[in-house]
Amino acid sequence: MRKTIKVSNITCAQCAKSIESYFDGLEDVDAKVLVTSKKVIFNYDEQTYDESKLGDHLRIIGYYPIFNNEEQLKAKKKDIIDLILAFLLTAPLLWTMFLHLGAPVWVPEILMNGYVQWAITTPLLFYVGRRFFFSAFHQIKGKNLGMDVLVVIGTTAAYVYSIIETLTFKPHGSHMMPELYFETTGVIILMVLIGNYFENRVKEKTSDALQSLISLGAKEARILKDGKALMVPIDQVKKGDTILVLANEKVPLDGIILEGQSYVDEAMITGEPMPAFKKVGDTIIGSSMNTVNTLKIEVTAVGSDTVLAHIIQTVEDTALIKPKAQRIADKIAQMFVPVVVVISIITLLVWVFMVRGGQPLTVAFAPAIAVLVISCPCALGLATPTSISVGSGIAFKEGILYKGGEFFEIANKISAVAFDKTGTLTKGHPELANILGDEASLVYAASLENHSNHPIAKAITDAYDDELLEVSDFEVLLGKGIQGTVDGKKVVVGSPNLMKELKFDTSAYESETYLRQGKTVFFTAVDGVVLNMLAVEDPLKPSAVSVIKELKRRGITPYMITGDQELTARYIANELGIDHIFYEVLPHEKAEKIQAIQKEGKVVAFVGDGINDAPALKMADVGFAVGSGSDIAIDTSDVTLMHLDLGLVIKAIDLSLATLKNIYMNFLWAFSYNIIMIPLAAIGLLNPSLAGIGMGFSSIMVVLNALSLKLFKFKYQTEE
Repeated sequence: MRKTIKVSNITCAQCAKSIESYFDGLEDVDAKVLVTSKKVIFNYDEQTYDESKLGDHLRIIGYYPIFNNEEQLKAKKKDIIDLILAFLLTAPLLWTMFLHLGAPVWVPEILMNGYVQWAITTPLLFYVGRRFFFSAFHQIKGKNLGMDVLVVIGTTAAYVYSIIETLTFKPHGSHMMPELYFETTGVIILMVLIGNYFENRVKEKTSDALQSLISLGAKEARILKDGKALMVPIDQVKKGDTILVLANEKVPLDGIILEGQSYVDEAMITGEPMPAFKKVGDTIIGSSMNTVNTLKIEVTAVGSDTVLAHIIQTVEDTALIKPKAQRIADKIAQMFVPVVVVISIITLLVWVFMVRGGQPLTVAFAPAIAVLVISCPCALGLATPTSISVGSGIAFKEGILYKGGEFFEIANKISAVAFDKTGTLTKGHPELANILGDEASLVYAASLENHSNHPIAKAITDAYDDELLEVSDFEVLLGKGIQGTVDGKKVVVGSPNLMKELKFDTSAYESETYLRQGKTVFFTAVDGVVLNMLAVEDPLKPSAVSVIKELKRRGITPYMITGDQELTARYIANELGIDHIFYEVLPHEKAEKIQAIQKEGKVVAFVGDGINDAPALKMADVGFAVGSGSDIAIDTSDVTLMHLDLGLVIKAIDLSLATLKNIYMNFLWAFSYNIIMIPLAAIGLLNPSLAGIGMGFSSIMVVLNALSLKLFKFKYQTEE
């Protein structure tokens, strides 16, 4: 069972590691954390766990699950209350800080009293800052030290040092007040809370696409029980139930139509702009819009089994992707806190024994605290998930679903793209391309073909939009054609071989020309006389030619792999400008052809849509599945193209490159920030309170840079 639970106080990658390591120690449950959207994705055994038990385990380690909107509002309200309390308690301490810094300001004498500052700081540290202690405890327990550990060490050190100074201070000479750092404790907590608040607001924008997906789903369904229609919450509907969907209502769940026919708008799921006509026996997708008539539907999928749930799951899983750069950053982040603590101790010792030169110990204490506070491992942890969340959102709006993490690293290395032909380069369904001879006689072929369910029969009937004639004595001639009586006349529609067998004269028609073009040829004979020749083809997708041209312009070699005969394959390849062709390839041989291209030293992407493409999609370095294809093809691919436009291949590559560049920019900022600011803090150029502001600013910058991806513009546009 899969369940996603929102958690109010996930702030960075170290929180994710704490949660994941805790659940790794439990049986029958696996947890993965989406830092940017503050969610935990659980896969668990329903016999052992349920939603409430998972929530209890999260609370044990100091994280607060949110199961409904009311709890989410409470969590936000709690954060705001903590922020207001932090501001109110820190304000008087900040006032004293200005006097410590030498500013000519009046400060009430009572506020300069160490015991008063102690009384103000205690609730600030242990009540308002309690979240940091909880998180730090579980980070230490899980051996995943993060920012919360640094915050706790820094604030507690300043607090304890100030208490010792207050208790042991003896006025001497002009020095009538102890050097206290209670305000440092307050400012650090206030600034981190402010940073978290703004960071959370910005993070919410990085998961816009996921939120819009989730909002597509219906909240209630009209279920039929004992002849009555009852509105019930969507989670109470079971597989096999019968639901009623009125006109202009959202279809709640996936199902099969039992009664009625209507036009259904599936644009948000399939990308098709025109509503699809649905009748009895047709499948229907949950979250699509019924536009015309009432439909009675048998539910075939609920919960995580629906099409929408699978798409949401894919988008969520994409945010868990970790390119190689992030995996390296994770290892650095694990060592980060211990290294910073050691640097802080060394800083303290250097200042005590070598720098301060008879000045008070506080002169040495301030840089050591500043080193702890200015350091920010959070920025490293946020570098990848924030960028990928934003990139995945942009991709979804274009009709692209990223699934494999490797794609982000491999996209710029792709040197060859192999295409399946049918349904990928071509539309995948035949159309009537040419009528030679008496066009009016198409009525005979269409009337006869209307009684056949063959795809080519549909191509002929689709091309005829007038009234059909009455047919009797209909007969299928397997592998050859069909025959029957149409309007009292003997009509045969069949292949050249059938015409030859029946000794009908077809010499007036140059069928060989059309056969060389990969078209299928049929003749219509009425009462023994051939009246026309019909040429049927699987037409190229409008975007295919321009995509091949663009790939070649970029130095990427296009290949075509097809099971079709050589004549058809070569004609199609010539039309597209593809020089490398594999024809008459059996389904299991497609993967072997991919492997052969890889042995030439090329990084290969494969684009396909059928069940027979699954092995090749898996063998390729990157697999693109056309979304109209089979579930198996989609499941085995790295990227799903939800629309039929092949230009999405180019767009998917371009967007992944932009996302990877954004990730590297995040890392550059995160590393540069820490490399520059830690030495500045160590040499005493940063006040600990200002360091607290810098820590929050660092994480916000990473998230803002990720959001800059929304300004990305696709340069390539499909020429149709």
